[in-house]
Amino acid sequence: MFTSHAARTRNGCRRHRRQGFTLVELLVVIGIIAVLVGILLPTLNRARAAARTTVCLSNLRQMGQAWQMYLAESKGRLPYSIWTAPGSITDPVTRDEYSWRGFWFGLLAQYKVNSSQLLCPEAQDPITWNAGSSGGIIGAGTAKNAWSGQHQTASPVGIRLDSSQVNNTLDTTKRGYRVGSYGFNGNLFYAAGPDKTYGTPDDGQPTKVAPLSTGSSAAWFGPNISFVKRAAEVPAFYDCTWIDNLGMVNGRPTAQPAAPPNLQGLAAPAGGNNNDWRVLIDRHGRAICIAFADGSARKVPLPDVYQCRWTPFWYPYARTNLPMKS
Repeated sequence: MFTSHAARTRNGCRRHRRQGFTLVELLVVIGIIAVLVGILLPTLNRARAAARTTVCLSNLRQMGQAWQMYLAESKGRLPYSIWTAPGSITDPVTRDEYSWRGFWFGLLAQYKVNSSQLLCPEAQDPITWNAGSSGGIIGAGTAKNAWSGQHQTASPVGIRLDSSQVNNTLDTTKRGYRVGSYGFNGNLFYAAGPDKTYGTPDDGQPTKVAPLSTGSSAAWFGPNISFVKRAAEVPAFYDCTWIDNLGMVNGRPTAQPAAPPNLQGLAAPAGGNNNDWRVLIDRHGRAICIAFADGSARKVPLPDVYQCRWTPFWYPYARTNLPMKS
């Protein structure tokens, strides 16, 4: 007997129903997701960058606290400039200990600054090539790479015992080399005379030496922290592409030093007597983090790096001739 379609429907036969999405609907959903990602991704990236900056500042505050502890125990005496042991030390174990512990990395480690705190989260991976082969500093890092002692040719020195492995501990029996993302203001090394035209040779004994290159503004503060006036403005440790930063050309607002060719720390400006390219790096959004001689730490925009007091004779001003692009 013939049964109508309507009857079959009433008797329980199901009509065909559409399942899933059409291509147009899928494209609309994908488009909405893409727009949301485009809106949220920059915010997430900024949040991650801010978090890394916070970690960097935390590292530097720990370094600043260790610096204060060292000064308290040394009765205010500034640290000697130790790179290698003097020739009079012939015992290999003593020689290793002298350079490894005497270097400023070693001083901080004695006050419980651990290896992770010596690396900025924006520049944790050490440089993998020898910048010295192209006329740069041997083992120097970049804005996004840590410097490395692996490429040093001499040993033992403050950052290299041998090239076997990374060793940021005080244990010289592990041998190896150091890596780091920070530098030290070499003007804060111990200087013998109050006129601050004295240096400290590598053997750690304060002796009068010839002044530094007249092309730089390097000058030592003196033998004691009491000589460091306005310590909250004097950089001690900071984001840097090398282990220290000593000779920076000061200049004046109307006669500023030649700008570095980039903000990646990849090359020195013409002349080679200005170390400012080591710190004028785009590591934290055209800014670096600095721990000051009073133990405080803060993020400093690159134009204001020259507002800090790098030497006792420093004339502070804002740099206006830095590259627009990193």
